[in-house]
Amino acid sequence: MQYTLKSLRLANRKTLAEVASVLSVSIRALLRYEQGLRKIGLEQVLILSKIYDCSAEDIIRAQLNSGQ
Repeated sequence: MQYTLKSLRLANRKTLAEVASVLSVSIRALLRYEQGLRKIGLEQVLILSKIYDCSAEDIIRAQLNSGQ
């Protein structure tokens, strides 16, 4: 299965608002990450890997899959 940022968020039972708050971005910015319209910075990759309990590599792969 190819994971996306959205599928990782939902699998971890997090809302857009919760994740956006931790990342210090707007919900709109997070949606753009999840849609593959905006690239995530390294700091956000590391934060997401902690939130979603996965590797930074998994987050990068999920972002690449999010744009497809």
